[in-house]
Amino acid sequence: MEKTILIAGKEYPEGSELASGAVLQGNTVVITSNPVVTEIKPEEGVTTVNWNKISALSSRSLIISALNVNGHLDEAVLVFDEEFLAPKYGNPGASESNRAFDELILSYQFLTTELLLRYNQRKNAGLESKPGKIVFVYKSNMSEAQVVVNPGLKTGSRTLSKSLVAAAGAAFKAFAENMAASVCETDDVIPVLVECDPQNETARKDSTLMKWLCEYLDQIDNLKKNLTPKQKVSWVKAGTKSPGGFGLFR
Repeated sequence: MEKTILIAGKEYPEGSELASGAVLQGNTVVITSNPVVTEIKPEEGVTTVNWNKISALSSRSLIISALNVNGHLDEAVLVFDEEFLAPKYGNPGASESNRAFDELILSYQFLTTELLLRYNQRKNAGLESKPGKIVFVYKSNMSEAQVVVNPGLKTGSRTLSKSLVAAAGAAFKAFAENMAASVCETDDVIPVLVECDPQNETARKDSTLMKWLCEYLDQIDNLKKNLTPKQKVSWVKAGTKSPGGFGLFR
């Protein structure tokens, strides 16, 4: 049975390469969309859903929409791409700061809460034999502070992460790690933490990143030995060959 994967945090059409990379691996994709851009139609196998990031109810509706596509939701990929976010949240005014904070931080927490609830309900109902997965993908970016300390880091036309985005990126990492710790001993969900720095070859193209990620998640399904709690709360670099250091599969 093909998987249904939810991709959130890098909206369609900007996230189109993430979606197409997953489709090429034989998956059905549901991806959050940019409501401002409506003329670009997604490819076959991709469903777009509007997501009001500052609404907990919208996160619930997003999960329901994903479930309605094929009747199941197997994996969710939550992406925090600093380079993508940096131009949008450069210097929000005082009146915009609260909304920006909610979109960059609370949105992921709202969505994660709904995912955990759905995976737990699915397990308790005996609907799926395999646990669901929540994948946190953190793509870091050079910050203004880093470039001040080391001017040689500034390359090309890359927009630097200013204070809000840099702080939100750190919050995303902390949330992902501690969420993973809170569920690392349960059997209804597997957390996966993926880190991509600007020099990471696998992460340079979103389609390549998603191809690797889909293969990596499939390998987790085939492990003879489950990931340990420590492995579940550890960040893996995009491009890592095998999950958890295990090379033996079913």
